[in-house]
Amino acid sequence: MKQASKYSEAVQSILAHLDEPDKDGEAHQPPDPGQPIQEIDVYIEDDRITFIRKTPPQEQVIESTPGPPAPQNPAYPHIYALSVVYVMLLLAILTVQLWLVLHPPIATVTIIPHSQQITATGTLQLGRVIAPITLTQSQIVPTTGKGHQDARSAVGSITLYNGLFTARTVPAGTSLTGSDGVQVITDQTASIPAANPPSFGAVTVSAHALHTGSRGNIAAYDINQACCATAMKAVNTTPFRGGQDARDFRAVAANDLTEAATALKTTLAESMQAALQSQLQSGEALLTPACPPTVTADHHVGEEAVQLKVTVAETCSAVAYNSQELQGKATDLLTHQAVQTLGTGYSLIGDIQVRITQAEVSRTIPTLTFTCQGTWAYALSQEAQEHLKTIIAGKTKQEAIKLLLSLPGIEQASIQWDEQTTLPGSLDALHLVILV
Repeated sequence: MKQASKYSEAVQSILAHLDEPDKDGEAHQPPDPGQPIQEIDVYIEDDRITFIRKTPPQEQVIESTPGPPAPQNPAYPHIYALSVVYVMLLLAILTVQLWLVLHPPIATVTIIPHSQQITATGTLQLGRVIAPITLTQSQIVPTTGKGHQDARSAVGSITLYNGLFTARTVPAGTSLTGSDGVQVITDQTASIPAANPPSFGAVTVSAHALHTGSRGNIAAYDINQACCATAMKAVNTTPFRGGQDARDFRAVAANDLTEAATALKTTLAESMQAALQSQLQSGEALLTPACPPTVTADHHVGEEAVQLKVTVAETCSAVAYNSQELQGKATDLLTHQAVQTLGTGYSLIGDIQVRITQAEVSRTIPTLTFTCQGTWAYALSQEAQEHLKTIIAGKTKQEAIKLLLSLPGIEQASIQWDEQTTLPGSLDALHLVILV
């Protein structure tokens, strides 16, 4: 309505200007009857009125012999022009006033009430223990490692017999040849005692095949011959073993075991979770403790093998508890804490977040330790909001903000409104937005 008043004042000023004498002190003279009437367009936008003088179209002039002028009333064009201006301005004023009545301006008042996050910790005997479940999964994978075997000589022992009545000595490095042509070399000096009929003097020393490779793995008694001197004999009473040829082979790599075990742990954990979930009753939630898996394999890392079998086993128990009961206990605990910290007048915003930090079982009865957290904000009831509108109605923007910030529980306030215009007096024109 105040804007409509502005438009009325502007129109009255313009009409008064039309009736003022000109700068020579003489009243405005009626226009020359031969001159065209000036037309003015009036535009109304927000709180501004704009007048634009229209340029009359250029008339086409046709030369002809003028006839005698028609008699005219010199005052008629001036009265007509003023009448048109009066009518147009009056219609503009009525339109603006009607629009303001039907669409009054709205002042948006945004309020952020004081809020605070409350945290509490508690313990509660709640739930039951699910019996342990054991699951096992295996997988066979090809090996990707590479191994190399160097050539090696076979080793064994030689027994030397002495049939003489005097002791004899056989130096280390003595070469002996078996029936299959394999040569062996003694590693130690042999001191053979004299014979004592009917027994021979005898001593056993270590020996090895002269050449590397598996051919040196001779059987027992492959060497059974006279040697070294008269009445002496050399015999390998046990086989020679350990001779091997050089070769490359596939072996177990560390990644073979790690990758297979990782994949099995993932699938086993999912299966274990499903197995435990199947034990839950209506309204129960699952609290699964850490269940370390056991990994075994049929070959060690670096061992020769073309494939590897990996097995992962896991034994796990769990606690089942009623989630709604825990949520209710946590809400009661946190509400009590909020009242002690903030006092009354605050309300919970959103849901309380509950996290179980520890579970202990004593005689099959679980004790849960939990932390809970929620946000409390100063509550503005509908009655309180209407009261806020009442105390700021008709105030300037700065006065209203200062007044709102002085009230308890209001942390921030802002108003979308003209700095130079007071707020609407009607409560319907005040729109409150509460942000938490």
